[in-house]
Amino acid sequence: MQQAIIAALAALLGLVVGRFWDTRSEAGRWQRDQRIRIYEQFIGAYYASREAYRTLALTEVDTPEADEAFAKALDLAVDFNRSVVAVWFHGTPDVATAVYQVDLKVNELAVLARQRKYSWEDWRTTRGGAEHAAEHFTQSVRRELGLPETPVTLCYPPHDPAGPH
Repeated sequence: MQQAIIAALAALLGLVVGRFWDTRSEAGRWQRDQRIRIYEQFIGAYYASREAYRTLALTEVDTPEADEAFAKALDLAVDFNRSVVAVWFHGTPDVATAVYQVDLKVNELAVLARQRKYSWEDWRTTRGGAEHAAEHFTQSVRRELGLPETPVTLCYPPHDPAGPH
């Protein structure tokens, strides 16, 4: 009888420990999945804002088209800012710091894009700081997720007109 009671208690303890372990593992997976979703939304919002500022930068200054492009960029900035805050709330310190740097560089793009009309090559060079910050963000996320180091290049080198044709 005593052996049966010990066996039953051991089985119950095994169930409790197993359930605790499953709950803890499931919570960790859920948190990781949430972070991944938030990081994906952030980089998507970055690209949308970056392209809106490109449109503005390639438009003649002080024209109705420039005003329209800036208004669209501001509309997209709402989503970008929401995604920045989401990363600050849910991201690790390293990733949140990387997002802060991207945010600073995107804000610079907003100012620079309104100053003058850029050529495509000039704008590509001008947005380099934001691209490098986004590269650092991507590398920080990969480190956090335990993924192998992979070179991430968003900022392409400036076009060399003397290069191969």
